[in-house]
Amino acid sequence: MGRDIPIDVKKDLRLSHFTLENLHEAVLWVDSSAAIFQVNDMASRMSGYSKEELLSMHIGQLNPSSEPADFLNYWKKLKKDKKIISETHYKHKNGFLFDVEVSHNFINVEEKEFACIILRDMRKKKMEEELLRTVSEATSGKVGQDFFVALTENVTTVLNVKTCLITECMDIEKTRLRTLSYTINHHLKENIEYSVEGTPCEIVMRGSGSNLFIPSGCDKTYPKESGYESYIAVPIYSPQTGEVLGHIAALDDKPMNETQNQTSILKIFAARAGSEIERIKAQKKLEETLKNDNIQLQLKLKESEERFRDLFEEAPIAYVHEGLDSKFIRANKAALKTLGITKDEIASTFGFSFIPDTPDAQRRVKEAFESIGRGVDRGGIVLELRRKDNGQPIWIQWWSKPDPSGQFTRTMFIDITKQVLMEQEQTKLKAQNQYLQEEIKVNHNFDEIISKSKKFHKVLIQVEQVASTDATVLILGESGTGKELIARALHNISKRSKRPLIKVNCAALPANLIESELFGHEKGAFTGATEKKIGRFELADSGTIFLDEIGDLPIDLQAKLLRVLQEGEFERLGNSKTIKVDVRVIAATNRNLEQAIEKKEFREDLYYRLNVFPIISPPLRDRKEDIPLLVHHFCKKYEPKIGRRISDIPQATIDRLMSYHWPGNIRELENIIERALILSSGEKLEIGEWLPQASGNKTTTGKNRTRLEDVEKDHILTILDQTGWKVSGEKGAARILGLNPTTLEARMKKLGIYRKK
Repeated sequence: MGRDIPIDVKKDLRLSHFTLENLHEAVLWVDSSAAIFQVNDMASRMSGYSKEELLSMHIGQLNPSSEPADFLNYWKKLKKDKKIISETHYKHKNGFLFDVEVSHNFINVEEKEFACIILRDMRKKKMEEELLRTVSEATSGKVGQDFFVALTENVTTVLNVKTCLITECMDIEKTRLRTLSYTINHHLKENIEYSVEGTPCEIVMRGSGSNLFIPSGCDKTYPKESGYESYIAVPIYSPQTGEVLGHIAALDDKPMNETQNQTSILKIFAARAGSEIERIKAQKKLEETLKNDNIQLQLKLKESEERFRDLFEEAPIAYVHEGLDSKFIRANKAALKTLGITKDEIASTFGFSFIPDTPDAQRRVKEAFESIGRGVDRGGIVLELRRKDNGQPIWIQWWSKPDPSGQFTRTMFIDITKQVLMEQEQTKLKAQNQYLQEEIKVNHNFDEIISKSKKFHKVLIQVEQVASTDATVLILGESGTGKELIARALHNISKRSKRPLIKVNCAALPANLIESELFGHEKGAFTGATEKKIGRFELADSGTIFLDEIGDLPIDLQAKLLRVLQEGEFERLGNSKTIKVDVRVIAATNRNLEQAIEKKEFREDLYYRLNVFPIISPPLRDRKEDIPLLVHHFCKKYEPKIGRRISDIPQATIDRLMSYHWPGNIRELENIIERALILSSGEKLEIGEWLPQASGNKTTTGKNRTRLEDVEKDHILTILDQTGWKVSGEKGAARILGLNPTTLEARMKKLGIYRKK
């Protein structure tokens, strides 16, 4: 699909890098005539055109700016500069323009010239900045009804919604609200009083209040809101007591997109609205007492009005008036607190004094102030500063605009230091916490290794030998033989024992999620990646990772795992930055990897990397002298859980257990003993008929069944017949065999076991 491409795309790794289909940004390739010859899926979704339509277009049909109009000169400039980044507008198929950040990249391949254009959608960011700037300017200096009207009018305009209203509570129970300003289709309506019952406002007002965003289906959930498809609201709190006073809500008869989800900005103006409601209440209280002492109270009322009218001083947003040389003229309390200066220091303070002596910080601030001198409005710039009192670094989001007089600038900013400093650490801690919380739910019992077997004693000697090194260990053995137990014992006596042991079951995860689980992903790296995820290898840095069922790792991921083993580095999905880690790898499998190599199901080079120090976990049938010990151990383990004490374990029961060949190994034995405790009526252990009789005398040396796989297949078929081919559940075959249902299904598939119809 598409035009004839003048180079071999499949062989050109640079071109394939820019056209990955899972990028969150749109990617378009154009030639020197401005014709589009290759695009990714995001380019189609962002522009509204299908791929076929885009491949028949030239770049000027999407970009209405001057560059495509004079494409020849622009191509010469791009060829010289190699890369040009700018912000501009692109045209959607439906006709509207939308903001994008554009990166043009020039590439010459085999004497042919191309450009790779990368587009990042800037609509939500622009709306955040526009909402904060527009509403702040529109409401600056306004009080009372003027403030509320200006707020609702501008919210409807910036969010592009039908209705906006500001309310206050009319009763203590917060069940009735009265509008302070009510705007529909940019027309101010008469204020109303209504009950919150059966409306989304009830959720916003409930208890200590909560934000609410309903992108669609509002009128279906709340029939009282007939005609309104979407809803967004934040509570208004009292600055004095913290109680809910009312709320700000916006509604539309069309669904809202994520760009319109601006609860964080609405909360800023809700704080201002709370101050204004309190001011009006105080003003009314003063007016009521004015009758008793008119002259005196008029003076107090005037002072009160002057105090509350200038909310500049008490605003939750930092405000500063600066001369064109950055000298402070005025600053409110929020600004003083953020910058670490006192009120007495305002007159002698220059804005440039807060800038750290680093080239990047100096350049960004210089460009910002030069733009003000030219009368250009600058919005939403992130600046790095240093507090005056202690020199600590702070980060602010900064807006500034020249005063109409041209003598000074009006600046406002928000302290975002915590967000900048803690975002990455918070993400990592959240991922670690989530993993460890899941691990806590599992009872590992790795401190108790029950064995007197000489074979298993040799395994423990091997564990001690290799634990003090960082060598990769491959644990081999059948399902249920305790491979994870060996891995945890190895980690616990290693020099990495104070760091976590991170486990990944390669067989339990869907193939399309394994790469994300191992290496992590960035937000937007693929469909459904709604937030950044730290991978298991990154969580295991300085510790140990246990790759269980390594034989089931998809072949396409084995090369990436090999790279981590060789180089100790990888990239998250959606991020080209290389991450270095120091991780000790322990792998385990019940598969014959050499056979898997012959079948092209496992990489030979990866096998040799993993097989540095192999440890074979013996099956229970080869260490039957441990069965009495394990029976006693499992009885003690499950006695408190089941509420039964076992004091008599008959020798006949031990003999019966010793004669069984245990295809499910220790896990099957544990399940049999737990079930026996449930069945036992007194203090004597009774295993009942749960232990299969038909397969009890089978051995791996019979004339017709010389392979272990044949014995295992017969045993699974016997259990399936007993359960009526029920795999999962309390009385399912998986429960009896001591296996996970998914593991049993995988074994059935491998052994060719299918139910006859």
